[in-house]
Amino acid sequence: MTTNGRVGKTGETTLGAVSMHCSHDPAANWKKYLAAIEEAAGRGTDYLVFPEVSLHGYLMGSPALGSPEMGDQLAYFRRVAEPIPGPATDRLTELAARHNMLIQAGLAERAMDGNIIYNSAVLIGPRGVLGVFRKLHNQFEWPVFSPGDHLSVFETRLGRVGMFICYDLAFPETVRAFALQGAIIAALTTAWPMKGDDPATDYYGYTYDILSRANALSNQLWMVCSNQVNRPPTPGCANYYGHSRIIAPNGEIVAELGHEEGLVTATVDLREGIERGRTRDFFGLNLLQDRRPEFYGLIPATDIYTARTVAPAVRGATPDDPTANEQSTADPRAVVAR
Repeated sequence: MTTNGRVGKTGETTLGAVSMHCSHDPAANWKKYLAAIEEAAGRGTDYLVFPEVSLHGYLMGSPALGSPEMGDQLAYFRRVAEPIPGPATDRLTELAARHNMLIQAGLAERAMDGNIIYNSAVLIGPRGVLGVFRKLHNQFEWPVFSPGDHLSVFETRLGRVGMFICYDLAFPETVRAFALQGAIIAALTTAWPMKGDDPATDYYGYTYDILSRANALSNQLWMVCSNQVNRPPTPGCANYYGHSRIIAPNGEIVAELGHEEGLVTATVDLREGIERGRTRDFFGLNLLQDRRPEFYGLIPATDIYTARTVAPAVRGATPDDPTANEQSTADPRAVVAR
């Protein structure tokens, strides 16, 4: 089988993730995209992931509302944001077609005549845009970026893929939703910062490590993580952790960069990795099979935010369970398994 100019084994897929030192100069960022795509093509990459808003640069700190600094930041993103499809996705489609590659890019997406801007990841194949994900958990990015509204997966020639962005990694429901929809790859585009300046001991870097590996393991799927690295030249920007990586369904890192700019790739058998993860590695257990969703009813509940107390969820976990509301009137101390 010939793929991307190389001869590989049947079932082989090469995954790639970019660690990119970004700026707020879109032309300079585009040059880095071109170089990374060319290098990835030389390695026979099938799926290449770029960091968060890496076409335009991420937020320039958190200036106060109404401040000149916030005004400048809003003006910048209103000026550079692009529609999807648009000029950037058109150029990326040409490159995806040339190299028979799937490319996941991070950009500021323009909507509603520029009055709404999303922090988006777009998946592009040889024939154009395959899907768009808009960052879901982004409360701290307002008023620059508006929140997304879905956790969809997208069909590709490799299988189903779920895209997500940075802070979404901190919520286990995100990747679980992808896994339940049949995703075999969860692809993270991020600008994960450091708390300090020493990547070897940084706490935020530690959380990135724990969360990325735990999400891969708990859903027994492949994870591709692409992060920005180093501090952009614009004043107020964070120092990003890097460590772009590819993680197997058993939670093991199969390939990783450190705190450096570059490209990491790994050639793997996606299906074999999924099967091994769900039949052998973790005690031979399939964590999707062993779920007990009838007891998870509190997870999507919103009325508990204003409840004075929340009774133990003994049985009524689903809305169609006739015993679902019995707990609310019962003394929690008297509730026993039935």
